[in-house]
Amino acid sequence: IDTPSVDRVVIAREELRSLKNALQKLPDRERNAVTMHKIEGLSIREIADRLGVSERTIERNLSEGLRVLADAILREPADGRKSS
Repeated sequence: IDTPSVDRVVIAREELRSLKNALQKLPDRERNAVTMHKIEGLSIREIADRLGVSERTIERNLSEGLRVLADAILREPADGRKSS
């Protein structure tokens, strides 16, 4: 088994920290949709049933949440400082 280099471990930890920070900044409805779908592995229908909303609402919340996360992560430099 190959062990990742120290540099790779540090980079992975920074990326995970950035993802957690960005996820915490999402509105509850978007954070719940992303977490339930991408982390817990629930389908759109399962999430909609659990939250008592339409599948379309979950699709919108998931789409917006993922867009905001991607923007936040891609915009943030590796040292954690916001770009100007």
